[in-house]
Amino acid sequence: MERFFAPRRQAGRLALAIGLGALLTSGATGWAAPPAADEAFGIQAPQSLPKTVKAVRPTPSEKMGVALGTLPEVRLGPLDKSVLLKEDAVNQRLRVKVLRFGVGRKVQLSATDGNWFDLAGGARLWAAEIVSPDAVGLRLHFQSLRLPAGAELAVYSPAGASQGVARNGYSQFDPERNVEFHEGSAAASGDVWSRSFFGDRVRIEYLAPAGSAPALPFRIDSLQHFYIDPVDKMARSLVNEKQAGSCENDVTCHPEWADVAKAVSLVAFIEDGGSFLCSGQLLNDNAQDFTPYYLTANHCISTKGGAESAEFFWLYQTAACNGNPPSVSSVPSSNGATLLSTSPTSDYTLMLINGGLPDNLYWAGWTGKTVPDGTDSTAIHHPSGDYKRISFGTKDQSAICNQDAGTNAIKLVRIAWNDGVTEPGSSGSGIFTDDTQQLFGQLFFGPSACGVSAADRYDCYGAFTNTYAKIKKLLIKGADDNSEPNNSCAKARVVKASKLSNRIVKINDPDWYRISVPAHRTVDVTVEFDNGNGDIDLAGYVNCASDAVTTSAGHDNSETISLTNDGTRPAFVYWQVTLSSSTRNTYNMTVSFE
Repeated sequence: MERFFAPRRQAGRLALAIGLGALLTSGATGWAAPPAADEAFGIQAPQSLPKTVKAVRPTPSEKMGVALGTLPEVRLGPLDKSVLLKEDAVNQRLRVKVLRFGVGRKVQLSATDGNWFDLAGGARLWAAEIVSPDAVGLRLHFQSLRLPAGAELAVYSPAGASQGVARNGYSQFDPERNVEFHEGSAAASGDVWSRSFFGDRVRIEYLAPAGSAPALPFRIDSLQHFYIDPVDKMARSLVNEKQAGSCENDVTCHPEWADVAKAVSLVAFIEDGGSFLCSGQLLNDNAQDFTPYYLTANHCISTKGGAESAEFFWLYQTAACNGNPPSVSSVPSSNGATLLSTSPTSDYTLMLINGGLPDNLYWAGWTGKTVPDGTDSTAIHHPSGDYKRISFGTKDQSAICNQDAGTNAIKLVRIAWNDGVTEPGSSGSGIFTDDTQQLFGQLFFGPSACGVSAADRYDCYGAFTNTYAKIKKLLIKGADDNSEPNNSCAKARVVKASKLSNRIVKINDPDWYRISVPAHRTVDVTVEFDNGNGDIDLAGYVNCASDAVTTSAGHDNSETISLTNDGTRPAFVYWQVTLSSSTRNTYNMTVSFE
């Protein structure tokens, strides 16, 4: 019999407070001056600059005109879903509001499990499919990914309803096709999780350039099998899975919270061999520079790998009050994050989102001050992984939360609910003051649920007063590279012919450089980046008073310009690196003379 990966924190973090001897289960935008050091108010996302719609990118087989036909498949055996649901029922009694929806399965895939196709010029194409029967969705784990230069890897659902391989290195997601591509690069390497696919089948295509080794430069050693669909209402109804409780409130029915709601997302992640759902939100910083800081709970994500596997589903909410929600495959998403700070003391995790962000988001405000008991409070979250809901309550005395946790070491805030509750999938979502709409905690655990007694209509949140003490340096402003300050032509950094790595460009903070070019010589500038994390453009100038004399504004993973000195003596030329979509991206820059 197949053995599943260990359920989420069965003997670990789901039982954190059990181990402690208990039942654990702003409005203002566009401020002219930074807020005080111990508080920040929310701010509306910048709108991306308009771009020309690019042509649909073909898969390698389409580009090469290869008819794949019926491909070999690696087919796993069926799972006993009833066993998994029974495990989940036991875990829910712990009152920790994380929702498991997938389990890990081992896979063995080799070059002999697919078909090879010979192409013109000595290149070859390999393709195969993996099937995990009755899966609502899948994610693949690529191990030791090392693509040679000129190679290409595409992952997608044959039915076209997928999202492709995770962003790690130079990759590009094609939203027109829901396919993501990896291209040969030194950065396109390592161990990565794919994005989520809906359905039980996924296809992999690998384009091997001429002269490359006749082997696969990666291994697929495991996958995540989604046995319930907590993020698609129609699919859930087809498999008779319950949705959020009937006492929950549609967030769209409360327009006074419309801005803050756009900060909140559903977050899926992989920890301890399983797939789980929580909630969380973008946090503003005091510089208001749109750094994609994301706050959730420590009992949700606390490891580097968990953060790297994170998928963020934005704007998963109704368009009109009590209207029909969208499917998760239709909402914008981001993929991957960097773990910055985490602690069980106030049960928080702060991450930096790596993937590109959509327009129309919001950065939530917060307060590092103690919020008094009796404060009217509001939570926005994804109960049972469903579309976004809103709950209203009052900050109450926190002693009962400490009793539940069996210790005073965990810094908690108790919220008594007046209208609406939280559920599994809500963990990590913020609690906000009604007057300033500032966050002052993130959901840890609690007994609330639709239909429980009045005595159990409360939840316990990690106190942001404690969290703030650990992350206040991060919340001053987002990190930048050591070329700063170079956000104007007058402050352009002088460089030599060389390579600069891990540069950072922001939506409201362009980078400027300059170099002395000998007479009758040409300098070439190339920037390489992950377009899926934000589109970067280049513009060249002969001096700070001129208009751009050359530009490069494509939609691939690199941009190149050339600047020539036609004079009789050495002269400086200048170039600007700008970000035209998302809010932050990194790049490598190579400067060379012809």
